[in-house]
Amino acid sequence: MLTPETLEKLVKEFKDIVRTNNLDGLILADVEGLPICSYFQEDMDEETLASAGAAIFSAGLMTVSDAKKRGLDQVVLHSPDGYIIYTQISEDYVLGLISPEDSKLGILRMVIKKVSDIVRELDA
Repeated sequence: MLTPETLEKLVKEFKDIVRTNNLDGLILADVEGLPICSYFQEDMDEETLASAGAAIFSAGLMTVSDAKKRGLDQVVLHSPDGYIIYTQISEDYVLGLISPEDSKLGILRMVIKKVSDIVRELDA
């Protein structure tokens, strides 16, 4: 379980990762869509991003199931201004990554893996 101390560490990690990788932000939410922690370069609505992420991921799971496919790793939203990628990183958490348009998907996937590992380690 993420304690107040581990959440504080996680926010610091998010801040460092966002700045180092030129991201717009990171958000961790529970699978119900409640925000756990986040860091954004600019003001963004944490609650909307958290709830939308959970809803989008849930809809994606139903779509994948209807298509007779196994599981869902990520939901990638691509706009002219960049990417929003939602990834369920455990039974309890969905990670949202927001990036500018010049981001490379391979780099973003590496960042998601790194953040997922950090969250799992702090949640252990």
